[in-house]
Amino acid sequence: MAIKVIIDTDIGEDIDDILVTAFALNSPEFEVLAITTVDGDTQARSRIARRVTAEFGRPETPVAAGYVWSMPRADREIAPGTAVTQGELAPDESGLPPASEFGADELIARTAAEHPREVTLVTIGSMTNAGQALVRYPETARNLRAVVTNGGNFAGRPTAIGWNLRYDPLAAAMVARSGAQWVLLPENAMRHAVLREEEVERLRAAGLPTAALLARAIDLWSKNKPDATSRPHLSDLNVFAYLLGNDYVPVRPGRVSLTIPPPDGLATLQIEEHPDGPHLLGGEAAPEQGSALRALFMQRVLAPPVCQ
Repeated sequence: MAIKVIIDTDIGEDIDDILVTAFALNSPEFEVLAITTVDGDTQARSRIARRVTAEFGRPETPVAAGYVWSMPRADREIAPGTAVTQGELAPDESGLPPASEFGADELIARTAAEHPREVTLVTIGSMTNAGQALVRYPETARNLRAVVTNGGNFAGRPTAIGWNLRYDPLAAAMVARSGAQWVLLPENAMRHAVLREEEVERLRAAGLPTAALLARAIDLWSKNKPDATSRPHLSDLNVFAYLLGNDYVPVRPGRVSLTIPPPDGLATLQIEEHPDGPHLLGGEAAPEQGSALRALFMQRVLAPPVCQ
């Protein structure tokens, strides 16, 4: 049976979000029940996500814009002129499927309730939507199968936290303390799965609208994001690699707690390996596993949409 997932993402900023969202939509192992967008211009992110669902033959997939600001700040309009790096992919609503009638937190809660203990929430952006869903709809913790997060940073500094937790440590704390199973994966787990120049050229030459969309996203990311790397990375692929099994990403039991500092301080992530720990802590995919995952990624995104 396909693995039911909700993808919670800051798509439109770094390149891996759009790439792995396409991968999940075009992989028979996954059933993407909903997509929610988080952080900053979540409306623009929603448009990009809906463009991807439409191109990949999944226009019925509900997509909800989520929280603009981190917990506990009240949600409000973003500053004028704020833009996402790949915003040109969907500058307005023309030709897009309609957005969900629900907000991100309610869509997460409703989807989990419709499929109790079957849905995995994968978070590949700030954890604000997840935290708000668990606070506003506490039954969601019981209804979710698990929360799988790209947000650790365990290489060399076992107490460091990755960017997706650093943007909203309070929301991460809500997940850690909710009782839901939490799988925390390091951002560098997929460092052996970076796309090579020849693979980007294969996307350009594929003759598929879906591949052309991803190639265009890579171009916009390279042009508009100041810290874009020379090769597109697949950091967020770690959440789907874990769900695929095959020991792609090793995990071990442990305990995770977050210390929320004063406003001028930094949150710290405390990690303790423990055989009876309630959480799972991820490791890095081996080089051969990274190569296998990169090959699987290319196979899926270069295939015609599975629903067409």
